[in-house]
Amino acid sequence: MLRRKFKYFALTLILMAFTSAHADVDLHDGMWEITSKIEMSGIPVQIPETKVSQCINKEKIIPKTDKKINKYCTISEQKIEGNTVTWKMECTNNTESQGSITYHGDTFEGLITTKTEVPNMGMMTMTIQLTGRRTGECN
Repeated sequence: MLRRKFKYFALTLILMAFTSAHADVDLHDGMWEITSKIEMSGIPVQIPETKVSQCINKEKIIPKTDKKINKYCTISEQKIEGNTVTWKMECTNNTESQGSITYHGDTFEGLITTKTEVPNMGMMTMTIQLTGRRTGECN
C-alpha cells in the first residue's frame, strides 16, 4: 500500500512539475509517452516503471497536473535555457522538489529529486528518472 501511494505521489509530482511555458524548445507537438523510474531512499523494494501518455505542445510544454495537488504545491522557480527546463517546487506538506527535462525533438530525458516527510518514517528522498517519446498526433 505504501509503495502504491509513493508511485501515485511520484507520478503526480512528475505531471505537475512545471507550469505552462512558451519557448523555442526543440519539442515536436503531439502525444507523448512518459516513462518514470523511481528510487526511494530507505525502501529496498523495486518500484515498477510507470508510463503515462499526455498531449504536449509548445503552448503547454508540460503535462497537466492533478488539481488536488495544485492546492498544496507551487513552482517557486522555473527557467528555460535552450532545450532544458528546470524548476523548484515547494508543497505545504514539507515536500521540496527540483528537476530538469531536456527536449530533443521527439524525445526527452529528465531527473526529479524530491524530499518529503513521510508519517512514521521521517524525511525520504525520491529520485525519478524520466524519459519521453513522441508517439503521434494528439487526439
